[in-house]
Amino acid sequence: MNKFSFNWGHGIIVTFVLFGAFMAYFYVNMSKESIELVGKNYYADGQAFQRKINEREQTAALTTKASLEFSADFQQAKIQFPTSISTGSLVFYRPSNANLDKTLSVSADSTGLALIHTPFLVKGPWNVSLSWEKDGKSYIEEQRIQIP
Repeated sequence: MNKFSFNWGHGIIVTFVLFGAFMAYFYVNMSKESIELVGKNYYADGQAFQRKINEREQTAALTTKASLEFSADFQQAKIQFPTSISTGSLVFYRPSNANLDKTLSVSADSTGLALIHTPFLVKGPWNVSLSWEKDGKSYIEEQRIQIP
């Protein structure tokens, strides 16, 4: 009767088999993951990127910019527009889930202040951009927020 003995050669083979099983498990789970960091119209978005760069440069040159602040519980956004601006567009972009993206039209009162209720913001990272126009030029103010 031959007694089986475990040696270093068997250990190497077992290690390779376990590593292969882990890699197969990892591949199957990652192939099911939905990654939405790239939009459906990425080519057109790339073409429009220069316009966004120009808007950022024009905004940086302003003496009075719009401000965007959130309440401590992120349930309300306070927007203060520069003088003579009363409307704009507020975009909430969720990098990990395009279904949560939201675009709102914003109208300010006579003092340039607008309050927006934001109960739809769920836990995680968000990119928020506020855009407006003045004298035929477009401006944009952007923030990245983290909802705890």
